Amino acid sequence: MKVEKLCAVICISLAIVIGGCVPTAQMKLSLAPQSETVYKVTMETSKDYSFVQPSINKTKERHTVGKVEMVFAQKIESVDGQGSAIADISVKQLKYLSQNPEGKSVEFDSENEQGKADPLAKLVGVSYKIKITPKGSVEVVDVAAARGILKSGSAGKVAERLFSDEEIARRHQVMALFDAKGPCKKGDKWSSLAASPGGMLKPKTFEKIYTVTDVKQQNKQTTAVVTMNAVPSSKRSEELAGKEPAMGFFANMFDEKDEYTGKMVVNLTTGVISSYQETLKAQWLAAESPDDQKSDKGPDQLTMGFTSIYSIEKVD
Repeated sequence: MKVEKLCAVICISLAIVIGGCVPTAQMKLSLAPQSETVYKVTMETSKDYSFVQPSINKTKERHTVGKVEMVFAQKIESVDGQGSAIADISVKQLKYLSQNPEGKSVEFDSENEQGKADPLAKLVGVSYKIKITPKGSVEVVDVAAARGILKSGSAGKVAERLFSDEEIARRHQVMALFDAKGPCKKGDKWSSLAASPGGMLKPKTFEKIYTVTDVKQQNKQTTAVVTMNAVPSSKRSEELAGKEPAMGFFANMFDEKDEYTGKMVVNLTTGVISSYQETLKAQWLAAESPDDQKSDKGPDQLTMGFTSIYSIEKVD
């Protein structure tokens, strides 16, 4: 055999061997009946306002925040032929924080002695049922008992929000898997359109680009790492259809920048999420020099910020 042909055969053989060793995985949840996992989920939204007037040496600042942290047990009761699972969710711990622009806050922690006397303590131990598809979407099945615990007062309003269909879906859905297709290997990508989280000063549509950065197969189990980077999209998501931006025409007065990133580590064999976070940080800045501004002073600056955090992790 000529040297050239021998080299070609060797190169082709190496390509086949190397290509065959590349781990691939179906990007979907394979939940098993009777499996149980304990998770801690955190959802936090904050807004910042700062108005600096150097000409008169004056600064005005405000900060608001809303945060819910819940530890829950997820037990899979059944799985149908399409891989969709019915899960029973039981609340084990709960923390709640709400702070208004004036700095007045309402706090609750079920692990504190003071929290045990709070009406919200009645939510610890309640359960509800959801349906989780292999692609991570969530549908409420039965939440009547949880909604019946608290119905009045400020605690009732918190409970109503916590157990609304929308909030339950946000708490349990796995957005990173919504649009993944076919077997994936390291380096593969997919994307999806999504509205910005609720409360953003200037709602917009983002294109979330998910990238498989690692796939490992060990002890007959497959684990994948997926990162997310989002960019603003000119397209309008269904959630924002017909809605006007919160800042209206004032939005054009601001310079805007945002950063939207995420990362997920998931066991695709068991359907267990080891960790998953998505964080959006946005800022709007407007600067203007007043007519009577002194030469040694800078322009007046109005800065507004928005942060939205979603995080879920398996509790050992």
